Amino acid sequence: MPRSNSDVEALLEIGTEHLPARFVSPGLSQMSASAARLLQDDRLPCAEIKVYGTLRRLALHLLGLSRHSNALERTLTGPPAGLLKDSQGNFTAQAAGFAKAQGVRPEELETVRGPKGEVLAVRRVTPGEPAIQVLSRVFPAIIRGLEFAKNMEWEGSRFQFARPIRSITALYGERIVPFSLAGISSGNKTQGAAIGSDKIRIASPAGYVGSLRDHCILVDTEERRGALSKTLDGALRASPGVRLEKDSGLLDELVYLTEHPVAVGGRFSRDFLGLPPFLLTTVLKKQLKFFPLQEAAGKLFPGFIGIRDGVSEAQDTVREGYERVLEARLCDARFYFDRDRRSSLRAKTDALRRAAFQRDMGSMHDKMERTVELAIWICGALWRKRLPLDLGCVEAIARLAYADLVTEIVGEFPELQGSSGGYYARLDGEEERVALGIEEFHYPLSSRSPLPTHLEGSVVALAGKMDSLAALFLAGHRPTGSEDPFALRRAGTGIVRIVLEKQLPISLPQLAAQARRLIEKGGAPSENRKAASYPGAGHFEADLREFLWQRAQACFQESGYPMDEIRSVEEGGLDHLAVTFKRLAALSALRAHEDFGELVTAFKRAANILRQAGPALVSDLSEVDRNLVTAEAELSLFEALGRAEKSLFEKLNRDEYERALRELIKLRPFVDRFFESVRVMDCEEAVKRNRLALLLKLASLFKSVADISQLQITAAPAAVANPSGE
Repeated sequence: MPRSNSDVEALLEIGTEHLPARFVSPGLSQMSASAARLLQDDRLPCAEIKVYGTLRRLALHLLGLSRHSNALERTLTGPPAGLLKDSQGNFTAQAAGFAKAQGVRPEELETVRGPKGEVLAVRRVTPGEPAIQVLSRVFPAIIRGLEFAKNMEWEGSRFQFARPIRSITALYGERIVPFSLAGISSGNKTQGAAIGSDKIRIASPAGYVGSLRDHCILVDTEERRGALSKTLDGALRASPGVRLEKDSGLLDELVYLTEHPVAVGGRFSRDFLGLPPFLLTTVLKKQLKFFPLQEAAGKLFPGFIGIRDGVSEAQDTVREGYERVLEARLCDARFYFDRDRRSSLRAKTDALRRAAFQRDMGSMHDKMERTVELAIWICGALWRKRLPLDLGCVEAIARLAYADLVTEIVGEFPELQGSSGGYYARLDGEEERVALGIEEFHYPLSSRSPLPTHLEGSVVALAGKMDSLAALFLAGHRPTGSEDPFALRRAGTGIVRIVLEKQLPISLPQLAAQARRLIEKGGAPSENRKAASYPGAGHFEADLREFLWQRAQACFQESGYPMDEIRSVEEGGLDHLAVTFKRLAALSALRAHEDFGELVTAFKRAANILRQAGPALVSDLSEVDRNLVTAEAELSLFEALGRAEKSLFEKLNRDEYERALRELIKLRPFVDRFFESVRVMDCEEAVKRNRLALLLKLASLFKSVADISQLQITAAPAAVANPSGE
């Protein structure tokens, strides 16, 4: 809304102890959304909402705020207007009762037109309130409504928030918006750049950002991001010949870990360059939030750039402190690495016996053995489809893929699973293909991250993920709502992406069933439990099928396909996902064909007739008897179906789904004439059954590509309304 000269600004700042960086951005988003909703509910117009945040403050800036909320006029209706007075001219009991209930005199009742005619009514006007009065309710409601991944409860107030609240700045123009929360009264002062520093007085919301900037606090997120990038560039110029990759994740984190970022360059001993590069960068980036430096050739340089929070004072002292801390961390990392190198990766697999996987699902060694067997089973399925696979490579990857779980490095840095295993495999002299498969065993890590590079690695990654899904679904750990403690959605998405993008001709329901058989065969080492007694055993197949289809559906939607098209390929869709995707693409491509909408309508009509005939009758239908085909339109459709069937399956065998669908579109005139002139539900039973068999054949041909009855057609002709075919 446009601002007027009478509009004012308002400010709410929540000053806290240090917030985790990951809490700041979601907190600001919630503040903005909550403010918009609450102001609308209270009818207080606001032209613009801005948010600012750092590790020590979350701020809301309202611009173009009206001085008063809008008045609310309501009309409360009652009995019919004819009941206002009786024949004597006196107010009726109904009218008097309605007036009393609304707190007015009967003489104040009005007449308005309602949906059922004229009725008695009372008009109520709720006057607007001064903005400061509204804000004294809205501001504390915003604070109370903020939700974080974890909350703390502190001091006598027992208030819960991400971190203890230490100040609340609340201004309407130059006036303080009065309220108390968490044992703190609102005011016009905020905390300074450092704990224990003098409070900063905020004269007005308009001067908030500038006042903090004057005290070396860059509260505007984008201004702080620009300052961070600039100070990094400045520090990099002090080290000619090296370059820095501005990791977006680390940049985002540091934006919310600082209020005035200043770069500090430092060095470390070249001896530490002997550590695995991924280990060195993990210590720098994950543990200490430092930016690694690289030489022109791409190799790591023995230096870093750290980010301090505050002004550029005593830089040498800060640098020395950073270097001491880094050296200690790198010494620890080298200690873990040296201990890991005392034995080979193959030797470490025995230690997996002492690492539990899940209750009643054995150890990680048991899981490794199941993964080996399942990967071999997948190889057999793919060999039958003539896909070339190195079984020795597959088995080696599967046997070593979990070995790094018992290494010192992964114990300290769990995120290095896979990377450390692949690195150690190379040091042990394993084939590069095996080492790469181990390194990429956990791929993909997200819905868009890379897949395993080669087919052998993809097979093992698929086996490991399916074993995890099967075991945890049997144990009753299906994800619910936002809860997914075992990251099963990520595993399911990984399975779908590997099968889909690698175009593996494998049935996911069959793969899940084989994974279950292997779990049953192994049993639980402690109890030798029967798999049927697992909590999720009774509905395992249905639950896992539904779960995997949801993952596939999400992938299809991400590719831009609408839900009705996705539903049309759901039946049998998990049997060969790559083929399902081709069917979906063909359907989408031909949906705009001029005859397609009419054909869908006719198909739905056929499906409706078959549904009304009942499953018992339909399942008992025989092949179409040519001798019972008598009507001309019926014969034309019968012959057209015969021609289409032969051509259709030739194209399906060549995976030409779009061309197959074009064959079906050619049936449209024959289907139209059939429904125009043939009575399907004939009084003669044999003729009726034969015509139903003809429709069943039509439906079956279409379903070999897609169930087009699932498609939504915007303008369906009226003829659909006759399900009997008359």
